[in-house]
Amino acid sequence: MKRLIAVMTGIMAFALLVSSPVNAAENTPTFNQDVGQIVFDNCSSCHRENQIAPMSLMSYKETRPWARAIKAKVVSREMPPWFADPQYGEFSNDISLSDDEIATIVAWADGGAPEGHGPAPDAPNFSADGWGHPSGLDPDYVIEFPVTWHVQADGEMPNFNVYQPLPFNDKMSVSATQVRPGNYAATHHITTALANIPEGMKVGRGPAWPGGPMFDYALIPDPDAAADKSAAEVAAELADDGEGLTRRTRSGTLTSSRGVPRETSDEAAKVTEQERRELARARGGFGPYIPGVAADVAKPGQGREIRGDLFDHIVWNMHYQSTGQPETARPSIGAWFANDEITTYQQTLSTNEYTSESEQLIAPAPRTREERLAAGELPLQIAQNINPLLAPIPPNAANWTVTGIGAFQNDSIIQSLFIHAHLRGKDFTYVLTYPDGREEILLRVPNYQFDWQFEYELTQPLKVPAGSTLKTIARYDNSRANRSNPAPDKETYWSEQSWDDMFLTNAKYILDGEEANDN
Repeated sequence: MKRLIAVMTGIMAFALLVSSPVNAAENTPTFNQDVGQIVFDNCSSCHRENQIAPMSLMSYKETRPWARAIKAKVVSREMPPWFADPQYGEFSNDISLSDDEIATIVAWADGGAPEGHGPAPDAPNFSADGWGHPSGLDPDYVIEFPVTWHVQADGEMPNFNVYQPLPFNDKMSVSATQVRPGNYAATHHITTALANIPEGMKVGRGPAWPGGPMFDYALIPDPDAAADKSAAEVAAELADDGEGLTRRTRSGTLTSSRGVPRETSDEAAKVTEQERRELARARGGFGPYIPGVAADVAKPGQGREIRGDLFDHIVWNMHYQSTGQPETARPSIGAWFANDEITTYQQTLSTNEYTSESEQLIAPAPRTREERLAAGELPLQIAQNINPLLAPIPPNAANWTVTGIGAFQNDSIIQSLFIHAHLRGKDFTYVLTYPDGREEILLRVPNYQFDWQFEYELTQPLKVPAGSTLKTIARYDNSRANRSNPAPDKETYWSEQSWDDMFLTNAKYILDGEEANDN
């Protein structure tokens, strides 16, 4: 009897040993049933062809070789990239994974990363050319950069402007736009704006920057300009006359940007407040490219107008960085037409009233036209010195603080919050103060990352009464503890260059209860 019991016990033990792996395999998550949808929803928008990520994750075959690496990245929460503290606010573009999703990926990788039975989830529909509209559709309208730009292997390249004729002269209503860099590795950022070429100047062959390479889209003096005024004088007058909304021809006739004559009376020569609002809205053009940002898609009923009836040229402001090898880049702009009537326009509140390390920074009085003329400034120049009031960050300063404040002049609805800094950016906090003194933290980013700069879109847009203020508190780490810091023993200045730094924060909002044509 004892021998029989021993035999039966042995058989049962063997059965358990044999069946355990089978049971474990049955309980292991599979790509088709569990993991694929997580990857497609949160990773594939960047991990696909013609995008910033290093490999494509658009199928099981593409994902399986990276199972262990994916596990490590999601466990550390390094991927998918998302930096908002979950204690404050909810954001519709949050791509961070839940604890359960991370556990599923870990179990899948540890279990051999099986494909599973049955069909895989449908892969997302993305543009084959790499455009980032969530619909997967290619743009309705594309504008290519006018030249292929060659980026040197090393050294510093100043920001420079490229003036390209706007290829249409009417009003384009768009629901989304995107600026694609053409070369992700070599592009720090690109901004676009719409502008008119001042009288006395023209677009032609000239240096991209003083001493830089020659190309055909530089802003240069027009030798055929009127002799009674220099180009700089005419340009300075233009800067005072609505920043390019209208201009005078050599015959003295007031014209629109497309050369259509307007009334020449003194009253007609004045730019109306409505025109100024239209100009301010429209001059931003097609938006920027910054790391981590794809198509800028408007909410229903909102959108932008690209005003070919007001402006002649696209101004591309380019910032390239060396990668250690020669590079080429040819950016492009995509626009998706608005199918519905635009009833509301989004506006921007920048937090530009600065305090740095408890020192209130008061902006100097505006300079006169003569002072600007003496400095050789032209209205289409892009400032190279960002945040000129801020003192440099001292060497080895680990928690250098900058605070910016902006005020809402009207009842408004906040839709998103944006942060931009460079390699010393450490953490950012947005605080809203209501007129009654009540405060609310809208966003906290405790670990800012230069490579991923999100516009944090509120899941529920927030109504704020007139008189509310928005404050951004930022800290910068110029110490050796910051592994991204290129020079901890040097002062850090404020400029566009990656080895310097920036403080740019703003909120996008709409006016509460007002139609677009009343804004």
